[in-house]
Formats: sequence, structure tokens, C-alpha cells
Amino acid sequence: MKIELVDGSEATCNLVNVKVEPVASNPEQESSSESSSRNTTPVEEEAKPAVEQAKKTKTRGVKVRYAFDDAAALGEDDDFLPSGNSKKKRRTASRHAKPELPDIGGYRPSKKKRINRKDPNRCHVCRQRFDDPNLKYFPGPPADAIEEIIALTDPSLSLFTGEEEYMSELDQRPILKLTQFGIYDEPGHLCHLDGGAIEANHLLYAYGYVKPVWNDNPGTDGGIATKEIGPINEWFISGFDGGEKSIMCFATSYADYYLMAASELYEPIMNELEEKIFLSKTVIELLIEDENAEYEDLLTKLQNSLMPNGTRVSEDSLLRYAEFVCDRVYHFDAAGAEDEPPLILSPCMRTLIQLSGITLGKRRATRKLEKRRQPKAKKGPNWTKATTTPLVGYVFESFFRDQMDQGEDKFGPTSAPRRTRCGICEACQQTDCGKCNFCRDMVKFGGSGRSKQSCALRKCPNRAVQVADDDDELDAVLDSEIEVVSLDVDHKKPVKRHAYDIEWDGPELKVVDGLTFYSAAIVNGDMRVFSGGHVTIEPDDPSIPMYIAEVVALWEDGKSGEQFLHARWFCRGTDTVLGETCDDPRELVLIEDCEDLLLSAVVKVVNVKYKQPDPIKWKTEGGSDDPALFQTEDDHSDTTFWYRYLYHGRTGRFEDPPECPDVVSNNKGCHCCDRLDRIRQRDCAKLGNKLDSGGFDSVAWHEMDIKVGDAVFLEPGAYVMRGPDGLVVKKEKIDPEEEEGFGDDYDEEYYPEKYRKTDNIKGSNNDTPDPFCIGYVVGIVYNGIIHNNLNAREVCLKVKRIYRPADTHLGRDAGFRSDWNLVYWSDEIHNMELSKVVDKCVLVCSTAIDEPIEEFVRSGPNRMYFNKAYNPAEREFEPPPVEAERIGSSSKGKGGKSLKSAKTTQLLYPSYPKIEPLKTLDIFAGCGGLSEGLHQSGVAKTYWAIESEPTAAQAFRLNNPDAAVFTDDCNIILKMAIDGQLEHNGQLLPPKDGVELLCGGPPCQGFSGMNRFNSRQYSSFRNSLIVSYLSYCDYYRPRFFILENVRNFVSFKRNMVLKLTMRCLVRMGYQCTFGVLQAGNYGVSQTRRRAFILAAAPGEKLPLYPEPTHVFSRRGCQLSVAVGRDKFYSNCRWLLSAPYRTVTVRDAMSDLPEIPNGAKQEEISYGGDPQSHFQRWMRGVDSESSGVLRDHICKDMAPLVEARIAFIPSKPGSDWRDLPNTEVRLKDGVTTVKLRYTHEDKNGRSSSGAMRGVCSCAEGRQCDPLDKQHNTLIPWCLPHTGNRHNHWAGLYGRLEWDGFFSTTITNPEPMGKQGRVLHPEQHRVVSVRECARSQGFPDSYRFFGNITDKHRQVGNAVPPPLARAIGLEIRKCVFETDSKKKKEPPTVAEI
Repeated sequence: MKIELVDGSEATCNLVNVKVEPVASNPEQESSSESSSRNTTPVEEEAKPAVEQAKKTKTRGVKVRYAFDDAAALGEDDDFLPSGNSKKKRRTASRHAKPELPDIGGYRPSKKKRINRKDPNRCHVCRQRFDDPNLKYFPGPPADAIEEIIALTDPSLSLFTGEEEYMSELDQRPILKLTQFGIYDEPGHLCHLDGGAIEANHLLYAYGYVKPVWNDNPGTDGGIATKEIGPINEWFISGFDGGEKSIMCFATSYADYYLMAASELYEPIMNELEEKIFLSKTVIELLIEDENAEYEDLLTKLQNSLMPNGTRVSEDSLLRYAEFVCDRVYHFDAAGAEDEPPLILSPCMRTLIQLSGITLGKRRATRKLEKRRQPKAKKGPNWTKATTTPLVGYVFESFFRDQMDQGEDKFGPTSAPRRTRCGICEACQQTDCGKCNFCRDMVKFGGSGRSKQSCALRKCPNRAVQVADDDDELDAVLDSEIEVVSLDVDHKKPVKRHAYDIEWDGPELKVVDGLTFYSAAIVNGDMRVFSGGHVTIEPDDPSIPMYIAEVVALWEDGKSGEQFLHARWFCRGTDTVLGETCDDPRELVLIEDCEDLLLSAVVKVVNVKYKQPDPIKWKTEGGSDDPALFQTEDDHSDTTFWYRYLYHGRTGRFEDPPECPDVVSNNKGCHCCDRLDRIRQRDCAKLGNKLDSGGFDSVAWHEMDIKVGDAVFLEPGAYVMRGPDGLVVKKEKIDPEEEEGFGDDYDEEYYPEKYRKTDNIKGSNNDTPDPFCIGYVVGIVYNGIIHNNLNAREVCLKVKRIYRPADTHLGRDAGFRSDWNLVYWSDEIHNMELSKVVDKCVLVCSTAIDEPIEEFVRSGPNRMYFNKAYNPAEREFEPPPVEAERIGSSSKGKGGKSLKSAKTTQLLYPSYPKIEPLKTLDIFAGCGGLSEGLHQSGVAKTYWAIESEPTAAQAFRLNNPDAAVFTDDCNIILKMAIDGQLEHNGQLLPPKDGVELLCGGPPCQGFSGMNRFNSRQYSSFRNSLIVSYLSYCDYYRPRFFILENVRNFVSFKRNMVLKLTMRCLVRMGYQCTFGVLQAGNYGVSQTRRRAFILAAAPGEKLPLYPEPTHVFSRRGCQLSVAVGRDKFYSNCRWLLSAPYRTVTVRDAMSDLPEIPNGAKQEEISYGGDPQSHFQRWMRGVDSESSGVLRDHICKDMAPLVEARIAFIPSKPGSDWRDLPNTEVRLKDGVTTVKLRYTHEDKNGRSSSGAMRGVCSCAEGRQCDPLDKQHNTLIPWCLPHTGNRHNHWAGLYGRLEWDGFFSTTITNPEPMGKQGRVLHPEQHRVVSVRECARSQGFPDSYRFFGNITDKHRQVGNAVPPPLARAIGLEIRKCVFETDSKKKKEPPTVAEI
């Protein structure tokens, strides 16, 4: 070894080449040094000449400069670092030197925000608490231990003899191994390497047995007992042994040490570091496989992973070490390419950051940036580049090209505030590098400035995470009161009047009421305006483009002498929901709006053509590459326009213009006026024939013809409910504090987090409205003077009240156990205003039904039946009177038996029409929820399905054995079809003219935020699965098209995803509409808002969205959609109530047998009969498997999680805030500890004066990582971040028996996205079958794979009842179109 001293002298020992910079000598240290050298070993004697001089100039913490330190300071030190190393910044400060802050562009942390280092309860170096039972002290060095610099002179540790002619710089620095080691600080506490002491310039030392690098024995044999190894300058991870066990190293001024086995005392501390590294590795690997993984997916990954020592990692450990994990992911991102999406923005990491409350990048330069590993092959779908048809490709390419050329200003102004940097993280403290692609594009570096992106080194991760979180918070904003608006369009357009000379051209046509009509007029001497022509009208506001209108009529007012025209308005394509995606300025849409205008408002005569598609030719044009079919014409003349659709502005519907009737009832000959007049007349009642007995036989109102003997739905609350005492009975509500011990008086020390609870209970039906009341009309009365504009409030209906089971004295339990369609007759007569009538319904006595009740109620809408009468005075049920038994029966035979057949029954009542099921292709089919619902509606039969996930595809096969299921990338299948292939893997591909219904829900990962597209996301969306799905539609041109997606689909990228999707459908020639539906309104026990785009081919009828069948919580029924400055509404009228009661958690799962946590038996017996209508429907009367219950299995929770679940009360609204702060012995033998509250909090103190904060951030300071607590019954992370996240309401939440599920997700976890996943009473999470019931899957429906696969299949599916409701609407349209083609008008009973 050659030691070069400062004075130039040399000494030869082992191979170390260091240059020691002297520090002021200390006489006391010199004296101590001399006395300590009296008893020396032979090895020490050999090294004595070189060591003595070094000790004279050395203190503990000697400042050492290596020969390659200069290169390292210049950022060129990657050459001497082992491949893949991730090193901490080298600390070179002396022990006595003032710590130097890193150069961070002048930034210095605020003194106010620094952690208080004078906490008397903590060590000032390692920050461990003195009262921590896990605090361990340095036990002293091993026996006969020697100092590090002496140990390094031992020849047994050297790889070289000292006679080598040449030696590289890497070989000049010893690399050794250290076993049976421990690491301690100056006060003598055993501490972590990653605790932050090294970064804070505190001194850490190690002890143990030093071994040569080739010795793999972790024992002490062959090792040199060494003390005071250090100070430690840095630590790093060199790699993984066998891919799992991490290889950790640290460096001192003299050598690098690879760590082997820790000492028995230090082993628990080392295990924690290995656990952190294992967590980081697992998280990064998961995100490489699936960058859109959710937090629940990470928990599943951890549950299925084992550490090298054979133990599992819990969620508690993940949250405890979240800062370390996020820091590793952040630096992993920083080492990636500039255009790669950062893993830190994945849903999984954002949830982890929210739960743990960390700030990214605070610890500057904790390690060198490592090179990214090559991504592994993804386990999930690995989608190829989108296969697009020419039309779809043209729409996207042309739009994106225009947007990139014109910049983002074309998107219009934004109301979103500009986000600022956090100012704390490492990235915010950097300066522009001037080298990355983003810097080169900046104007100050000579670029164009088009990308408007910050430097790659200055991308603030905290800002990016916050923006991504804001994108996901839309649903919370939507939970507001339902907005009920009129969908009628009738408004005036302010226009400018000109001083024109006007002359009539041609003779008078007619004179009516003083108005003289003409066929044409000459305006301003050169413009000939004529009936049937088109003109432009100048708006009063100069910023608005010219209005365009069709001239319907021309006349002169005989009284005023002014000339008028009647205008039928058009709307420019850019003023529709398409917005800026409508690239043809000549494209118009017709709207249902007209107006009388002065003829002097005309500016110019224009030509507007109607492009009527030929349905037969249109079908063959699918996928054509003829540019004339889809490219915009270059002629942008301001006098030539065209239109194809009738547009409804309030609902965003594009429809084929209706055929104009031959007869028009108004003098102007305007069909639009007739329609608007009919709309205005809907609010006016028209009485029928007067009866001799008094009253009238019928009344027409709101397009309903109500007759005596009809049953009607009435507004909720139409009947005042009174009890036996005559007092008004109010609706029962659940009292969340009804149980003893959980009211206003509770032990605040035992329940320290209960103060966070509010009266708002997630998943409660307290605000859910009642279903419609039902009445049987026995008389229609009006006592005023009959005229044409009768007010509905003036007309009185005499109705007999029809009781629902829940309205009787049996109460809510009877409503739960009875059929939804079952009611009770009564002779109780009420006078009811006509305005309280909602709609007509069917009411039949059960004796008049000659088919099974189940078939009768499901064969048509709104069918109610009764078999008994209810006497409210006596609170008894009686046989219905004779006249009631005849309701629904045309005649009786002997014995009172009905003579009519089932076919006659179908003709008497509104029924779902019978059609031939459409041949259906289901893309992104999943396990088949959408297809199942469409099959139930009778509108479809799935012949083909495409699903790339093998387990989901197999589940689809199990339930649809006759369908051809392709487990392939949909882009490959479409490419094969376009290329003319007929089959794939032995299955026939869909023929081009064989698909009649196309349905699917394409994923939207990669562009699902609310902010504008950036350049990378343009490319992502242009090659997305939505584009592929639209290309399927363009190629096959089905009769009907369904696109299902998450509710936020309509808002992604400032509505641009919605606009482009609608634009493609319009370009194809489809009629289309969009809307949001709540699955809870159609018979499932969960809130699940989903966006649907429906499209119909030219000549078909575009379906309406189905009216709700079940009432649901009002907070989940806000279905309007904001697109830019406009708001669009659903066509549904029943927004505040519905025919049937809500479906509850009790409906979904109360009949299922009890199972323990982690139940795995896939087939068991029901153990009881169904209790409610929903349960009977789910089990199925004729199902072969009605006696066997499948997939009633649940996830196995960790012991700590299971204990928390057991302490959650079984009362409404219970969640983590009801957990007690106590010690519990877990089933694995571990005992939890109490959560300590050590800081003030903005919520004040408890009534006993106890503090409520668990971290220094509660006092407005930065988070102290050592404030973290683990193994507590109350998860430390939830009170830590609760004030920022609505107190984490719902996490570890129990479902409420009379409430509803949160949106069923793919992986139920108590601290996941939907935390209310606990059984109402049992100590477990919900099972696969319970989740399937919440989605409306019948019990006979099969799922495939392990429990995680099955949960994913259920969570990703469309609820079949919702799909059935949509299918019934399509079924009506198919029947109507087919009837027109056959020239057979539908019967009155078929709808």
C-alpha cells in the first residue's frame, strides 16, 4: 500500500492511494494517539511508520480527496461506479467543519420550516425517540478489534501483491466485505443508513468483521475484527443477488464495503432497510409491467410476493416506508427518457402519495440517477399501433395537424388557474439545463417555443401529481343536487336591421288575418329572397358569425306596412358539441327553432344543400379509401353550405331530419311551428266526452290520454301518509348514532378520531326519494268553463289509492320481501290534481294473468299487479272486491276463470316488441356484462367477441359457448378483416356485412386527464384503442353502435376525446348522441355513473336513453355534462323518482351464507331461501345451479388489517374513525401499540386537553419522517393526512344494509380507491359473488381465474341491468324501423 502524505513522504503498505488534507492538529489527540499505540500487534507494528504520520494530521472525519474526486465533481464519475449503482452524494466535510449546503441555485430552506432539532425526546443525530422500546445502543466493538486503517493493511484482504506494473484507478480503491456488522452514530445509537444523518453531515460508524471480496462466508471465520469503520460517506445498492436479495454497500474514506450478514443486535434494523428496498423494487417492477396499475393492484402484488427471507410485506409497511419508495420511483423516472410517461403519476403512486402525505424530491441528490432497466414484457394486454380506416385516420390526422400548427389557443380560453411550483422539491431548485429537447425548444435558447414545456430537470413532481389528482376529482364535484330543465328550444335571436328598399316579386298568394303572403321579394334591388331559399342574417353582436336560415314564408303586415319573413334556423357545426373538431366551415345542422324577422335583416342569399345518404350505398362505403367520401372540399365559399342532421342543442343529439307531413296547421306553412305549438300545448289539458253521471270520460295531457279505469303514476308524496293515531307519518331514516356508546358522549381517549365524523354518511339512502305513488282513476272532474288552454291544476282526478307493501303497517320490511311489482288494492279515494300525474302504468289483478307472474312483469314496462286489498283503518289485508278482480280481464268463463290467452294479454298492455336479435360483435368484451344485458333485453345475440385478457376471455366463453371469442389484440383482428382474411385460429372472422350491432368499452389510459392534450398525448390518442374501435365501426358499418366508458370520458382533455369521437361518427354518417347514466337507476345496488355514446345508421331511429326504473340517491344522479361553456342534459324525464324502490345492500347479499376472512371454497350451498325480489331474480327459478352458490370467496386480509376490520362497528357510516386507540394481540402473535399524538393540530385539542396531531406538519412545519408510527390499530397515515383529504371518509368503511355499494372496483381493499368494502356485519371484505350481485350478474354467471382475476372481471364489467335497459330502447327502434320497411305500422300495444 502506498500512502502519499501531505508533506510528500511515502510509506508502503497495502494498496491504498489517498491524499490526506490536514486539519488543525489537537495536542490532546496527539497525546491520546501516542498512549494508545503502546500495546500493538505485529500487523500494527508493520504499518506503524505510515500510520503514525497519518494520525498526526488526522481527526475523526478526515477529509479525503481521491484521485478521481475531481471527475466526480464534474459529473463524470459514472465510469468508476459499478454498473447499475445508485449512490448517495459523497460527503467530504470534516467533523469540525461547518456543514456546507449543496449548491441549489441560491435556494436555502426557510428557518421557519426546519424540523426542530432541539426536541428533548429525540436524539439530535439519528432522530430516534429515547422512549422508543426498539432503540438499541452500540454494544462495543468485537473483541480484539482494530481500527479501519490498520485493518486495511492486512495482506489477506488484498487482491494484489504490490508488484504489479500497472493498476487502474478502480483497482486502487479497496473493495471489501463486512459481516456481523452494525452501524451507530456518535451518541452510540444503532441507526439506519437511510435515516438522513449522512445527508445532514452527521458522522456514522460501523463495526464488524472485514473480509476479502472473494469470501462468501457470512460467518466471522477469516474476518478481521474492526472498529470505528468510517465515517461513512455514502451508501448505495449495487444490485440484487439472484434478482431478489439486495446487495448493499457503503463507502468510507478508505474503502468500499459490501454488507453481508448483520450482527444479531443490528439485524432487525437491517431487515427494515431490506424491506424498503424490496418494496421499491416490487413497485417499480409493477409499474413497468402496467403503468396504469391502481393502488389495489399494488397491494395484491405485495400479498402474492415473498421477501428473500420468506416473509410477506404488509400494507402497513408500504405506508410506513412510502417516502423511501416514492423517492426511488421519482429518481427512476428522472433517469428515463424525456418523452417517457413518469411512473410517479400512475394511479398507484398518486394514491400512495395521498395516503402517506409525502412531498417528493425534498432530499436533494440522495443518490445518483440510475439507468432505467429495460421494461419487462407486460403481463396484461400489449396493444399494437391502432389499425385505422382511411376516414378515421383522416379525421384525427387533419385535426391534430391543425392544432399543432395553430397552437393551443384554438382550444379556447380556460378557467383553470395556472399551477405554480411547490418550491420545495429538488426539481424546483434546478436551473434550465439548456441541453434537453425542451430547453432547446425554448426561445431563450434559440428554439421556436412551441412545446411550452419546462426543462426536463425542472419538472416538479408534486405539481404533476396534484394536476393528475385534480383530473380524478370530477366525480366529487358532480355529487350535487339534480338539475331539472326543460329541453324545449324557443328563443329569439337579436339581429341587425338595414335600410333596404324592398319590392314584392310576384302576385299575392293569400291574405290571412291582415297578412298578405308572397312567394318572393327583391331586397336592396339585387337580392331575390324567395320561399324555400336560404339567407344570412346579421347578428346584433358583431362578434357572432352570420346566422343562416331557411325562408319559410314572406308577408306584409297590413297594419304596419312592414315586410317580414319566417326563418327556420340552422346552426353552424362549430356551435354544436363538435366544436373546433368540425373542420368544414360550410357544414351546418338544422335545429328545431324558427322565428319571424323583418325582411330588412337579410344580408345575403346563400345556397344550402341537404346531403341525404343512401342507406344501401352508405353500407358498402365502410372502410373505403376514396378521399371524396371523407375529405373536406377545398371550396370554402361563403355562399354555399350543406347539412345532413337535425340537431338537438340541449341533449346533443344528431338525427336524420324528419319527413315533413303533407298538412301544416299554421298559416306560414312551417313544420317547426307545428312541433313547437304541440310542445306548448302539452301543458294544457284537453277534456274528453262529458258523462251523464257527471265528469268526463278522459283527459289528454302531456301526450297521455288518461281514461276512467286507467292506472297512473303520481308524484311521490301525492298521498299524505297517516298512522293509526291520525298523525302524518314521515319517512324512516337511519340514525347513525343510534347505538349506545357512539353518540355525542364517547370516550375521546379511546376513540380519538371520532371527532372527524359528520352527519354525511357515504352510501346511505337517507336522501333517496320514494318511488311513484299509484292511483286507479275512477273519475275526472272539472267545474270551470271549458276552453282550449285548461290548466292541469284545475282538472281533478278521483283516484283510488293503490298501496305499495312498504306503505302498509308492515313497513319497510314488507317492501324488502315483496315483489317490486306487487301492490294492494284499496277503496280509499283521493282527489288529485292532474298536474301530479307522471305517467300511465298497467294495473292487473293477479287472477287475470294467465302466464307466470315473472314473465308478465318482464314482458312490458311499468306492469303492476295485486292479489289482495288493504284496509288501512283495520290494518288488515282482504280479498279484493269483485269489481277489482275484473281489472285486466275482458271476460270470465265458468268458475270465474279468465278466457283470454297470454297472446291477448300482450295485446291489451304495452309490451316490448318482438324482433329478430341483432348479430352482435362485442369488442373489449371482458367477462361479458354488456353482452349479458343486451341478451336479456332480447335485442342482441353475440356471435363474435374480442378480449385480450385470457382469463376474462375464458369467462366470456363459459357464459357464451356459441360465440367465437378471439383472445387477441383487436388491431390485429381488424387488420386481418381489412386484408380479406376469413378466419383466425380456426374461428370465422366477422364478415363485413354481417355485424348489425357493435358494442364495447375501449380503455382510455394515457390521455384520461382533464387538461388539454400535449404533443405526446396527441400521438397517444391518435393510436389509442378508441381510434381502433371507431375504425371497427367505420369498416363494418353496423345498424347500431354502443360505446361505454367511465363517466369522465365526456370530460377528458377538455372534452376533446368526446368531441373527436362524435366527429368521427358524424363523418361516417351516423346519427349519434351522448349521455351519462346512473346504474343504480336501473336495478343494481351501487352508484356507478357511466358515459354512453349511442349511434344509429342512416334510416334507423336513434334510441333515446332509458327512463330510470328504480329510485336512487339524489347525490349520485347528477347526469348533466358540461362541454366548454355549454351544458347538455339527459332526455330522461324521471329525474326525481321512478316506478320501483331502490335496490339495497340487503337485497344484494342478505341471503348469502356467512364465510370467514380468506374463504376459498368456490362452490357451497346457499343454506336458505331468497328473501327479496332481487335475490329471486339473481338466483333464477329455472337455473340448473340454483342450489349451488359459486364464487362466494373473499380476499385474505393480513392480521393487522383483519384486527382493524373486527373493531369497525356494524352501524351505518362506520369507518376507520371509529377505531379505538388500544393494544391488541394479533393472530400472528404480534401486539399492536397505541398511536401517539405528539403535536398540535388545527382541529384543536380534545375535551380532556389531549393533542390531536401525529406529525410536525400538523403544526405548519415540514413533515418529520421519524414521526411515523407503525403497527397501530389506527393507521398513522390517515390522521396524518386526513385534514387534506376530507378525513378519508369511507376508508375501512362498512357497507350499510339499507344503503348501497360504492362503485364496484377491480380489487376491494379497505384503504383503496373505494374503501367501503367491508361486510355490514362479518369481519371481512366483500366476496366475489357479493360484488357480482352489486353489478346485477345472475348467480348462474361464471367467472374464471384466481380471486384477483374474478374481482377484476366483475369490476370492469357493465352492469347487465343497465345494459338491458339500453337494449330495450334499441329494441323499440329496431321494431319501428323494420315495421316501416314492411309498411306495417306497429300496433297500439307495442312500443
